[in-house]
Amino acid sequence: FLGAMLVYYGTGGIFHYFCYVHPMSQQIFQDRTRPSWETIWHQIQLSQKSMFIYVLLPVLDEFLIESGWTRTYYTINEIGGWPMYLATMLLYFSLVEIGIYWMHRTLHTNKWMYKNIHLMHHQYKKAETLTPWASIAFNPIDGMLQASPYVGALFFVPCHYLTHFGLLFFTAIWATYIHDSMDWNVDPIMGSKYHTVHHTHYIYNYGQVFTFCDRLWGTFREPEGPTGVPVKRKAL
Repeated sequence: FLGAMLVYYGTGGIFHYFCYVHPMSQQIFQDRTRPSWETIWHQIQLSQKSMFIYVLLPVLDEFLIESGWTRTYYTINEIGGWPMYLATMLLYFSLVEIGIYWMHRTLHTNKWMYKNIHLMHHQYKKAETLTPWASIAFNPIDGMLQASPYVGALFFVPCHYLTHFGLLFFTAIWATYIHDSMDWNVDPIMGSKYHTVHHTHYIYNYGQVFTFCDRLWGTFREPEGPTGVPVKRKAL
């Protein structure tokens, strides 16, 4: 729990500085609305409440690994060397990416799950209501379901113990990044500009790290312009 708090507040604080305090933020918000302190405080409060339950997933994850029920390994020699390590890591991460895409999409397409689980996170539906502090501002069951492919894939594909937990740590940082509602993005990365579209349009850009799944299954959408800047439409 303390580790989760350190990651959330440490990562959130760093992103907050560069998004809202650093001198470049003055230029960023010349043509767009800054998130209010009320919004930021609401997200922090919700995240803190969710964290008490959300941290149970890593606990379950560690239990399954220590019990020997997964295909987790501890040394490169166990998997047959670096080529096999890289190959299985790529396969593992690909399965995780696909699993998260379909879990996230199901949380939208299943009406009961959307209303009772995922809708809480989608109360932030405008660029000015998205901040780095919204990364885990959700129903904790929502977060556990979306992170579950990291655990589920371990039953099918070997993954190094440190690599597995390194990816979980990376996911926490990544969730902060994609909710900062900025335009810092390099294709085919499913960065913040694409995830902002997900929050404003609901039915697009379900992917976690890459845009491949959305492009493959027809749910990819490009933003219409700079994030948070009202689009000026030509009169007919």
